[in-house]
Amino acid sequence: MGVRTWIIALCLCAFCFVVPLQCYVIGDNYGIGIQGAMFRYQVTNVGNSVITLTKDLSYVASGTYSGKTAISVTLWTLGTVVLVLTTILSLGCWNRLPRHYLRFMTMCIMGAGILYLASCVAQYGLLFSGPAGISLPFGLVILVLFVIFLHYYQNRFYDSS
Repeated sequence: MGVRTWIIALCLCAFCFVVPLQCYVIGDNYGIGIQGAMFRYQVTNVGNSVITLTKDLSYVASGTYSGKTAISVTLWTLGTVVLVLTTILSLGCWNRLPRHYLRFMTMCIMGAGILYLASCVAQYGLLFSGPAGISLPFGLVILVLFVIFLHYYQNRFYDSS
């Protein structure tokens, strides 16, 4: 049975609440910001602001955001839903995570990463640079490296017996 799978749960909590998944520059140097799974913090000429995911969704629902920004927010939200559900599963299993759950969770985390990447591409373009600004998805790279680590080194989390 699992002996160290709690490490996965803690890492997923970090990705949900702490690690910024992308840094960005708003078009024509209007401002800069960081975006995590649940929030955005941006500094602009108008002022500093923290924008939660629920606030972004309300902007989409009200029509304040439309076009590529609405698509980007929707994809980001779907990625967050997948990541949060995977985190809840890992927290529920804590140190008793079966191997087949770990394989499923690895696929879910990768799916969340793909949704986040698609969100960045929808907003900024294939080269992460366009009229909307520039995206630097450093946190997404770390998330993908975490998935690769889970895939290739999953035996490190379990007893050899």
